[in-house]
Amino acid sequence: MKKTLLLYGVLVFAGGLAGGALTDAVCRSRPVTAAQAAPQVANKSAGVAAPPLVTTGLVLVDAAGRPRVKFEVTDEGQAGLAMYDRDNHPRAQIVIDNQGAPSVRLYDTSNKLRISLEVSSDGIPTVRLMDNAGHARELLGVDAEGDGGLDFYARDGTVLRELP
Repeated sequence: MKKTLLLYGVLVFAGGLAGGALTDAVCRSRPVTAAQAAPQVANKSAGVAAPPLVTTGLVLVDAAGRPRVKFEVTDEGQAGLAMYDRDNHPRAQIVIDNQGAPSVRLYDTSNKLRISLEVSSDGIPTVRLMDNAGHARELLGVDAEGDGGLDFYARDGTVLRELP
């Protein structure tokens, strides 16, 4: 009986050591570096300091130091989130332009824009499918009156077919 309890104690202790080592290896924290924050401005009405702001953007890198995700706001007021593959090629972007119009852009492995989803500043949604040369070959949208349409384009940009 005492040998069994001793064996269980040793097994529990060894399991704890192995689990701790495994957790340390898998969940090891990585250093995070942020861009310099803007000076804090006191909120006089509430009597507290405003939270720090990142003014130049934020870049998340992989273990090899390659940029994989970028958050930024340009000097022109365009806000964006871009995701990159391991070769630093853009693969997906979400952008809000300086008039507030959102778009989602998806790129192929050759860095070419292939799909664009947009809502114009006057509220008109469109989906565009691009060819290898970056020309829109299909456009699906809803016009200002609420009527849907589907257009197909030739390589030179002329309309091949328009529905309805």
